[in-house]
Amino acid sequence: MLAVIGGTGYLGLGKVLEKEDVITPYGHAAVDRMKVLDEELYFIPRHGEGHELPPHRINYRAEVYALKKLGVNAILATYACGAIAKYKPGDLVMLKDFIAFNTPVTFFDDFSAGIKHVDFTEPFDFRLCRRTREIASAEGVRLVEGGVVATTIGPRFETKSEVVALKKMGANLVSMTAGYEIILAHEVEIPMTGLGIVANYACGISKKPLIHDEIVAMTEKAKGKIDPIIGGLLEVVADD
Repeated sequence: MLAVIGGTGYLGLGKVLEKEDVITPYGHAAVDRMKVLDEELYFIPRHGEGHELPPHRINYRAEVYALKKLGVNAILATYACGAIAKYKPGDLVMLKDFIAFNTPVTFFDDFSAGIKHVDFTEPFDFRLCRRTREIASAEGVRLVEGGVVATTIGPRFETKSEVVALKKMGANLVSMTAGYEIILAHEVEIPMTGLGIVANYACGISKKPLIHDEIVAMTEKAKGKIDPIIGGLLEVVADD
């Protein structure tokens, strides 16, 4: 079954069939089982239905573990991002890599059963990403390639100097949540594809101050591009 993890501004995916409270070793996770285009999927609004959870308070381990427990075999995650280079607000970007030095999250924080160091040469699933591209093309949705997203610790926005440093490291996008979920999904071997919604220019790239309400508005506009991709992925995952 497909799961969608949506962030800022991404709600109202379909008809809710059941709100599930999934118990995990890392706490409870609220997961919506939904019906979209006659198919079922699981949906997690990572910030909560009322957007009450700031990035540093989200229980990422519980949410990803819950999806594994529910038998999810593919994840599409969307991230509101600031553009550091290459992109502009309104772009929908296929993520290919990430930088997350300051996000200490793992399912393997106890080596009593043996050391676990997971390879991240390919953090996103090649086949799922290819199908995402094909679906986007068929639906007339423009996907921009090459997203390298840096994950910072919110809830504050980044400073100008931090953005300069991240650009020098190779990042062209920045978010506050991506690195956590990418790491955890990869560790539990759930194929994942990630889409960056460019909601604004990062601090210092534009002279304009960052305003959260404007970011929400931009990500809400992107929903019309993402919904057709989800519809196509539902058919692909259902056939697997």
